[in-house]
Amino acid sequence: MPNPFYSSQRGPLKQLLCIPFLVAILFSHQISAADLTNLQRQINQSKQTKSEQQKQQQQLEAQLAASDQAIAKASLQVNQTKKMIDDKRNALITLQQETKQLEDNKKKQQTLLEQQLISAYMTGQNDLIKLMLNQEDLSKVIRAKSYYYYLNEARLESIEALHSTQQKLDKNAAQQTAALASLEGLYQEQKQTQATVNNQRLKRDQALRELKQDINYQNAKIAELANSEKVLRARIKKAAEDRKKRQLAAAKAKAAQERKNRAKAQAQAALEREKIAQAEAAARKKAQTHSKIAGLKGKLPWPIQGKVLHRFGSSRSSQVTWKGIAIAANEGEKVRAVATGRVLFAGYFKGYGMVIALDHSDNYITLYGYNETLLQKAGDVVFQGDAIALAGHSGGQDRNSLYFELSHKGKAEDPLRWLTRSK
Repeated sequence: MPNPFYSSQRGPLKQLLCIPFLVAILFSHQISAADLTNLQRQINQSKQTKSEQQKQQQQLEAQLAASDQAIAKASLQVNQTKKMIDDKRNALITLQQETKQLEDNKKKQQTLLEQQLISAYMTGQNDLIKLMLNQEDLSKVIRAKSYYYYLNEARLESIEALHSTQQKLDKNAAQQTAALASLEGLYQEQKQTQATVNNQRLKRDQALRELKQDINYQNAKIAELANSEKVLRARIKKAAEDRKKRQLAAAKAKAAQERKNRAKAQAQAALEREKIAQAEAAARKKAQTHSKIAGLKGKLPWPIQGKVLHRFGSSRSSQVTWKGIAIAANEGEKVRAVATGRVLFAGYFKGYGMVIALDHSDNYITLYGYNETLLQKAGDVVFQGDAIALAGHSGGQDRNSLYFELSHKGKAEDPLRWLTRSK
């Protein structure tokens, strides 16, 4: 019989899959209509799977909430039953103590009554009659009469006291019988309630075990992240294209201005030469902002000091491998650029947290993910060793770390071959 709590995996993956952030699409051929149709079909399938997983997740959460409430209610009943049992047990002890006291009183009363009866028998009523007939001593007659009257009254009181004690004993016996029966009922109720609690817990634990074994949710998450990768690639491509358009427009405007300046009168020749000199200085400064990273293979400094948690090319699942490396970090630790370049992309992206990508020219790009915050923005020029972000665990990571990736012409390369061996 299937577990009524069963559904699909609902918690986020402990370590989000490392889908490559490379901008290979910048250098690829134009996508055909068939490719776009196929991509849209895959996206729709992923969305449908994700929607089904979310519905199952909501159902399980509601069932688990109901289970927890039922367990809490049953546990409360167990505690209340235990208190009632304690109260009944205390009452029974009190009844037993009263019964013992009544038994003692009964024995004393029986002994007193026996003594009175023996005394009456030994004295006898004839002595009083003889004294009254003889009338020898009137005072003796009066004293004897009072004595016999006292004895009769004492016997009556003793009999009544003994009778009352016996009634109390009978009542206590009935109360003890009822208390024992009540205790037995409470014990059975507690046993049944505890069994209900244990059954609810077994069902809940079984549901959680089946939930963890279900890989459908993980597959849906992979599909979602794969779709996120495509969206991110498109955003990076657009950011690069926009930057190239701005650079081309700026270059054209500058060239037009220079042509216009050269056409001015001879009197402005000196000023034109000064402008040319300034432009050349600016061009040299701009050229210095792009390091020749190709000649620094094996010499690049580490972006952050820490243990390598995941290596390039290692398997993350049956569908995804690592396209970079994950490095352990302390929260708030500075992340530094491994080489001089310009910020191509800086912002948040689902699954990867706060991300910053650097363009080092010659089709070399480095990427830094999982950051707590970013210290640079798109278009900024950064130099080797500059702090560009603060490390953290954004994007759903369960520990502080840095994701570092390096690509050339859209193809990921092993960062460890580029970084210096000594950190």
